[in-house]
Amino acid sequence: MNELQREYYAFLNNMDVRLGAFVLADLPETFDKEDGETVPFPKDFGPKSLPMLELFTLSRFSSPDEVLDPENRRFVEGLIRYLGETYLRAIGGAWDHDEETGNGMPFIRPDTEEGPLKGEPIPILAIILAAVDARTAEVFVAVLDKARENLGGDGEPKRNCTGLVMGMLNTENSSEEEVEFLSRFIGTVEPGIAAWTQEQADPTSWEFGRETLVRLGKQLKARYDSRDEMMAEGETVFVAGAMRFIGESIRRIGFGQWRYGAGLEADDPRNGQPFIRFQVGDQNLDMVPWRLAQTALEDSNSIASGLDTIVSMREEEAASEAAAEGEEAKSDGAEPDQT
Repeated sequence: MNELQREYYAFLNNMDVRLGAFVLADLPETFDKEDGETVPFPKDFGPKSLPMLELFTLSRFSSPDEVLDPENRRFVEGLIRYLGETYLRAIGGAWDHDEETGNGMPFIRPDTEEGPLKGEPIPILAIILAAVDARTAEVFVAVLDKARENLGGDGEPKRNCTGLVMGMLNTENSSEEEVEFLSRFIGTVEPGIAAWTQEQADPTSWEFGRETLVRLGKQLKARYDSRDEMMAEGETVFVAGAMRFIGESIRRIGFGQWRYGAGLEADDPRNGQPFIRFQVGDQNLDMVPWRLAQTALEDSNSIASGLDTIVSMREEEAASEAAAEGEEAKSDGAEPDQT
């Protein structure tokens, strides 16, 4: 996997939390229109939110150069996510990228009347730049209207598509209950972790990594003697923060996605719990932060060991892919890719 591929997959795997954080932290609750009227700011990924989103974008940037300023990268990336997800819900399609352009920037490959993913790419960053340059507050909607024309018929998508927000969930692979839970939960992960770490000794040392998970395991083992103590009312805030930190740490390092156990058997540890799903090859590996936190009461290294498991599987997957690429290169008479 080369650097452009790594950046693209990191963009997708971080979609849940990054998009949730953008909606909560960067989009305002209300917005003052040019006529002075204050109106609620829609954050529902609906087409009606696009004019307001474009007006807000124009209020943030006075020129395309400001959009490209590295200091604004976090906000612009959130804007790319929101705008892209809004288009996906309205017209269908999927996120994609093109390594041949040299920048690997994600774009939307829309559905058309010819079939799924048959449309010309919709370059989200280029649309934002065009909107800031034109300053009409009509660009975002115009792009959507054009894509709807390409759907034919009544301009409605031929399939339900929610893009990649909430961990690649759609009507085919998840339930309404799971989507509803994650739509509330995902946006609380990063803010919850930030608040939780501020209550810990040396807050800045709580980085997402193996050694920090070892430290958290020791802290849990020292703090609690039993599962019942962990479930005490006074421990709710601490345990909720710890679970989010465990889940987000292993999700980021192992390239996983948040899911929720809806409608499972009562004895399934995922039932009624947010968990992290890792897809390795054609297999799924699920890890439940609440369960990992409990195992630390017996073995303080168990949380880090769970991370070790997925890292080992990822390394084996990468080695297998590299070997396959090498064999393919030999058969083609070319040198193996060293990236």
